[in-house]
Amino acid sequence: MTQYLSAKEFRQRIPKIPEDLQKWGEIIVLKKSKPLFKVVPFEEVSSDLLDRAGAVQDHAQPDLQDIANIVHRLRGQG
Repeated sequence: MTQYLSAKEFRQRIPKIPEDLQKWGEIIVLKKSKPLFKVVPFEEVSSDLLDRAGAVQDHAQPDLQDIANIVHRLRGQG
């Protein structure tokens, strides 16, 4: 379950962030009610940035999953 914290709350909770990540799975830090960054446990992150593209859901950016599929197809042709 995703937890949303203000930047101020995040700074105050820094000592407890590892426990919070175990409980919540991910934390999205907000500044002025807009997402600033996302914190996820290291072991749950894929080593290949292109494989992680499906997990990113930023509607202000192009669809990263489509970009990843094109790159993987091009890699297979070379």
